[in-house]
Amino acid sequence: MHVGLIPDGNRRFMAKKHIENLLNSYDLGIGKFYDFLKWCHDLGVNEVTIYALSLENIQSRGETELNTLFNVFNKHALKGVTDKDLHERKIRINVCGDLDGLVTVSKNKELASEMVSNLRKLVSATSQYTNFIVNLAIAYGGRQEILYAAKKIVAAGEELTEENLSKNLWVPSNPDLLIRTSEARISNFMLWQLAYSEIYFVDKLWQEFDKKDLEDIISDFKSRDRRFGK
Repeated sequence: MHVGLIPDGNRRFMAKKHIENLLNSYDLGIGKFYDFLKWCHDLGVNEVTIYALSLENIQSRGETELNTLFNVFNKHALKGVTDKDLHERKIRINVCGDLDGLVTVSKNKELASEMVSNLRKLVSATSQYTNFIVNLAIAYGGRQEILYAAKKIVAAGEELTEENLSKNLWVPSNPDLLIRTSEARISNFMLWQLAYSEIYFVDKLWQEFDKKDLEDIISDFKSRDRRFGK
């Protein structure tokens, strides 16, 4: 089972809990993501794609917030390279998005380059694993992903078909279900892949999401008769 995830509500959680340090708030969000992966593993999920940083975020967020987020990603990428639990569980990490473009548009190119380098080290360190796949969508946009795939096909001189487009996407597999916290929209996330996914909007901020929420969603998903447009 492949689960897509849009973990939304970080800044509202900060306001609700009167957290003044942005770094602390993002760390709480990352901690919840580690919990989420363990819950997924326990519940039989074998692939997760998380919307970690959109192209729109990079364009609209202030430099201080982006630098904080880059530092969080950087720290956890380095941690993951040698993380015992990650390697024991044989979790494969993919990074999906326009990482080169992220460095190009970033005001702090040194920090952005360091983060991208360490993310690529994490990908390399886990590339042999197949038990559980985690796709980190960073510098990602669904429309841009489709355009990227189409250009790649044309450059290779191949026929532009659904099959060829699907296999050239940043995220080549389709999620069975999508979970989004705190909002009810998909925000340019996996527009091609979500064609027949079941979508669950959860009226909680990301840091408030718990295992029972995930259990209820997966239970409901398994009870559905998926017709895939038929």
